Amino acid sequence: MTTAQRLMPFPEERVLEDAAFGQDIVPTRLYALLLPVWQVEIRADITEGEDFFLIDRFLGRGLRHGGLHTVDELAAFFALDRALVAQAVRFLTAIGHLQESAGRLSLTQLGRRSVDDDIRYVITHQDRRRLYFEALSCTPLTRAHYDEDVVTLLSGDELDRATRSDRYPRFTPIHVTSGFDRSALDRLKNRKDRARFNLPVALDSLESLEEELVFLPVYLVRGQEGLLVYGQAGAGTAHDPELSELCARTPELINALDNEEKGEEADERVLRAARKWLRDQDLDAVAPEQDEDGTWSVSLPATAFGENGLPVSRIGTYRMAGSGFFRVWCPGETPRKRALLDRLDQRLGSRRQVTRQEAEEAVARLARQLRLEVPDLSRLRSGAEKTGRSGLEAQLARLEKEQQ
Repeated sequence: MTTAQRLMPFPEERVLEDAAFGQDIVPTRLYALLLPVWQVEIRADITEGEDFFLIDRFLGRGLRHGGLHTVDELAAFFALDRALVAQAVRFLTAIGHLQESAGRLSLTQLGRRSVDDDIRYVITHQDRRRLYFEALSCTPLTRAHYDEDVVTLLSGDELDRATRSDRYPRFTPIHVTSGFDRSALDRLKNRKDRARFNLPVALDSLESLEEELVFLPVYLVRGQEGLLVYGQAGAGTAHDPELSELCARTPELINALDNEEKGEEADERVLRAARKWLRDQDLDAVAPEQDEDGTWSVSLPATAFGENGLPVSRIGTYRMAGSGFFRVWCPGETPRKRALLDRLDQRLGSRRQVTRQEAEEAVARLARQLRLEVPDLSRLRSGAEKTGRSGLEAQLARLEKEQQ
């Protein structure tokens, strides 16, 4: 397994396809980057919001609005077992919602706020946890980046292995020149969208205990219309809107990319890679072409595809060459139609359940990628049947039946 396969859940070619045919940009470069992230261990008094247990909600409302002040009154009013009410009162007292004075129960300020908001607030004093900030602007990362089963943040030996790989794509770390801006912690308190950034309801007595620079693997696509960042936390090959926006307005990152590879050098690398690839396929007579949008492609005859040639699924796909790339093409319409069926079979044929909307979106995107008119599902089902793609045929037949 290559470094890229280990760090990213999808290949660069699929990223380029999403950028070009899913996000409507003309990609010009793709970079494998390691974005710097501050991993900050904090200590604070944490207020979390949870759902109420049903009995706790009733008892809180009885104390807040019903003029009830004892266990006996609460048990009688709600027709509950006294022992059960006493147990619930002990719990609410332990989490700071209730207090007792001279045998009478009353809500604390935290308890009143919980009843009014219908959220059970719980305070943990001197709680320790990690927070993540994108290091170029000290902006907090979204909740998805806290899933350790999906997101890999590199440091130490892992970082060294990633940067010393001898295979492309080589992940290039983006370095920062200043330390963590601790005022970023203060700014957290004013955020209204805390849940999106894995933040509790409130952070009080907040202090930073340790700050470590780690690195997040991403693919960054530059296009004529802007840039898109694809990270591990995205759904499928979906780009990350927050990281894309952050990177787009970070001058030091843009400058680093501008200095990475000059246009003529990149084009020459693409040409060398394309010519070598054509030689390896015994297609020396074909020459790379630069399209109107400035990107490169190799246009192959229909005879280059099939049992003794390239898979038709290669039509319309990209091949990387450094940070550049070229596209494999075929002007013949019949091979492109077979390619659409083949790619659609790969995406839908083995899936047990897919909605009609998902299928139609996949068809429209592939048709655009292959420069074909968008076929309806019945035509595709017929094509799948004729070509022996039983999984795809069954999937499309089910969708047709559901529509009737």
